[in-house]
Amino acid sequence: MTQTHPDDLMPHLDYPTLVPGSLLEPPPVEVLPGALSHLQVRYADVLGWRPLRLDLHVPSTPGEGLCPVVVYVHGGSFLGGLPTMGPWTTLPRRGIAVASVSYRLSGEVAFPEPVEDVRAALRWLGEHARDYGIDPDKLALWGSSAGGYLAAMVGVTGSRPLGRPVGPVDGGVHVSAVITHYAVTAPERLREDAYRNSDEEIAALEVVMQNFFDGTSPVPTAVTDHLSDQSQVPPFLLMHGDADRRVGLGQSRRLHAALEAHGADSELVVVPGAEHGSPAFEADEIVDRVHDFLRRVWSLNV
Repeated sequence: MTQTHPDDLMPHLDYPTLVPGSLLEPPPVEVLPGALSHLQVRYADVLGWRPLRLDLHVPSTPGEGLCPVVVYVHGGSFLGGLPTMGPWTTLPRRGIAVASVSYRLSGEVAFPEPVEDVRAALRWLGEHARDYGIDPDKLALWGSSAGGYLAAMVGVTGSRPLGRPVGPVDGGVHVSAVITHYAVTAPERLREDAYRNSDEEIAALEVVMQNFFDGTSPVPTAVTDHLSDQSQVPPFLLMHGDADRRVGLGQSRRLHAALEAHGADSELVVVPGAEHGSPAFEADEIVDRVHDFLRRVWSLNV
């Protein structure tokens, strides 16, 4: 007997009629230098799970016209993580808005559903961008580790769903660039790419991956397997430490080579001596590389 998906059991709750507006959409607060932050904004509802939320940080001193936006997807081995994590916090004072998203974790769903959560966040931003002074035509994805995998998957698949679509499916958003930090790109080859890991460490990571890629989906799990289905791929900036003992550098090297073979614009930055999640990725010179890459892609003077 096929189990009914929770989202098909009843109509979605009409939250605006159930919750006072001041609670549903509280006013922005100042928690970061140079930003007005709209916290815990609901971007999609999937019955049976908690509402999906994002934090939107908009430059408090915007320039002329609409400002570009980076959608950040946190890491955490698909098991944990918060939208407040990540090396993006200086972008608002550089004139770039940041929408840091939550997504369903592997205790809730398996691949490819969180890919669809990220895609739903993009559609929400496309629909509401001008309400917040954001330019939907200058939107980039940035993800770290597990979040880098989700960002890269959305980048190479565009608007083509891999799983059950989340939220309203009307409209689409063009992703103009993708940035990844020490991303998983081919989960089935993590053992091959391991760097100085013990057999016990490799086996433990494989169990984590098996929990997320549980085999119930026929969709290929390697990012490179989806390149042939996409004629146009946005520019990629891949950043990875050469001492990463969790997700080996080979994961980013392989994606970089595949992107170049596909004819896409791809840049690989190897960070000497950096481990997985190293503070080196929050250093000014690394964030500057991200900022310069975005300026080039968007032809901006921010």
